[in-house]
Amino acid sequence: MLVSILNWNGTADTLKCLHGIDRTRSPAVQFAVLDNGSDEDPTALLKQQCPDVLTFRVPHNLGFAGGHNWMISWALAQGYATVFILNNDCEIGIDAILALQHQMQADPQVAVVSSLVYRSGPDRKALMVSGWIDWDQLLSVRPSTPDAAVPDGQAVLLVGTALLLRCSALQKIGLLDERYFAYYEDNDLSARVAAAGLKSVYCKASICLHQYRPLHEYSAMALYLLSRNQWLFWREHTPARFRSGMTRRLTARSLHDLALLQKNDAPAEKMRAVVAGWWDAMHGRYGPPPAQLACPTWLFKLASLAPYRTSRVLQWSPLAALRRQLASPAQP
Repeated sequence: MLVSILNWNGTADTLKCLHGIDRTRSPAVQFAVLDNGSDEDPTALLKQQCPDVLTFRVPHNLGFAGGHNWMISWALAQGYATVFILNNDCEIGIDAILALQHQMQADPQVAVVSSLVYRSGPDRKALMVSGWIDWDQLLSVRPSTPDAAVPDGQAVLLVGTALLLRCSALQKIGLLDERYFAYYEDNDLSARVAAAGLKSVYCKASICLHQYRPLHEYSAMALYLLSRNQWLFWREHTPARFRSGMTRRLTARSLHDLALLQKNDAPAEKMRAVVAGWWDAMHGRYGPPPAQLACPTWLFKLASLAPYRTSRVLQWSPLAALRRQLASPAQP
């Protein structure tokens, strides 16, 4: 197994993550860090503090998808059977990593295994312990209990926080889609695994703690990518029978995010990033984000006028309301 960790201007987190894992207990697991074009080259420090960890560097940021694809491609060339992609701001033990490998080895149909991901800190609330893709509602469903059953016809949803990948499955379905750059590439992978008839599962014996931030604390670039990439994912994968009203519903979601940012007094730069993501998605602009996030001024002003109320109006569908009414049991 190769453990793939990306570092981008976060060397302190990367070192904390590595130091928290007793790497001497499993020499068959090789850890590797790819510095993803950080402002300052940390490779000397990483090698000094963690000499057993392979260290690589690329000159510019390849994104989450591109960076891990670089590492996965290297692993494939070296003959690794599995790659564990791990966020550098996580806490996980070696036993939790090995538990993923054991669960994957028990079933050759399993392509991807995820740790149960909880929020780091004293409360340890569930972040991703179960999940599925609800095509009808265009939602990524994330229950708070690992025992939640995935409804029939829905694809299991995994996130890229702490994810073990079977290399032979990746050779069949392809690597991470670099059009996403970051965010929603794990939705895309989950959908492709399901479409190929392979399994995605959670491992209850593997616990990972991950730093949590509310939406208004995300960077402008992250907000842009979230806003933009939802369109790429849902447009590309949603079955035809669930596509009615997609533009209306996804626009409502972007406006709802804009309303949350307004409520938390987020700077205009972050609110503009959400609108810029919507704008670029409408024009099919994906891949690495632009150096400057831009959208028409008139569009930003229009979107910023009562975004919550507008989102509520757009979420309502007379046809969907009629279907729900007809499906509900008659009252005596």
